[in-house]
Amino acid sequence: MTEPFRTTVHAMAMPFTVELDAPDPLETDGAVAAFHSELVWADEVFSLWRDDSYLSGYLRGDLTLDESPRELREVLEACEWYREATLGGFDARRKDGVLDPTGLVKGWAVARASRHLRAARASDWMVGASGDVLVGGGRARRVGIADPRVTGDPTGTPVIDVVELGGAFTALATSGGAQVVDHIWDPLTGEVARHYMQVSVAGRDLTECDAWATAICGGGPRVVAGALERGLEVLLVSGGRFDGAYDAQTSPGWPSVR
Repeated sequence: MTEPFRTTVHAMAMPFTVELDAPDPLETDGAVAAFHSELVWADEVFSLWRDDSYLSGYLRGDLTLDESPRELREVLEACEWYREATLGGFDARRKDGVLDPTGLVKGWAVARASRHLRAARASDWMVGASGDVLVGGGRARRVGIADPRVTGDPTGTPVIDVVELGGAFTALATSGGAQVVDHIWDPLTGEVARHYMQVSVAGRDLTECDAWATAICGGGPRVVAGALERGLEVLLVSGGRFDGAYDAQTSPGWPSVR
């Protein structure tokens, strides 16, 4: 029996962990390389940290959307769609006016790049991307959700919950200020969003889960009902206790195995 394969690639200033069960050893390296290349390409298109990215060029006025990869228009249109769907909770335009689709791009890029993993002919696969997880195949996988009070790499630290992905839930996205403090803002008030310490959203589409997790963090309780109406399940972590502890709420169908 072919041994499971696990590796980590880096792109978009973060690690992406790939796990393949029983892959074809002749196809694995090529499949992972193609997956990695897709993520590198996404950074070349969407990074605001790179002056040479297509998005930076578009925002400077050096490029038009027609002169950029069609995916740039696709993502910007998706951002506008999610802004309306989330009642403004998700807004790609920052309070300084800069168009920043970061809250959607990571999930979108992983979902898009994951098609290359099918070439490895694995029975099952999983991608972990700094709080976002996408799985494929028939096997259920248990995934821990990091404690939002832990900064830095949470590997090996206690988790606040364990969920099972596979079947009805193949995607999980988590958003909050544990790793990058005060980077999410409330589009209605223009102030830093502190509705929740952390929000996790489970569903079948990683792009959708990623957008709604960001939207709930930014927009607060008023946005939650919209996510539930779309069949998503949520874990909401809020702070405020005198001892620094947190409170957590889950929707009825949240796939916890604890």
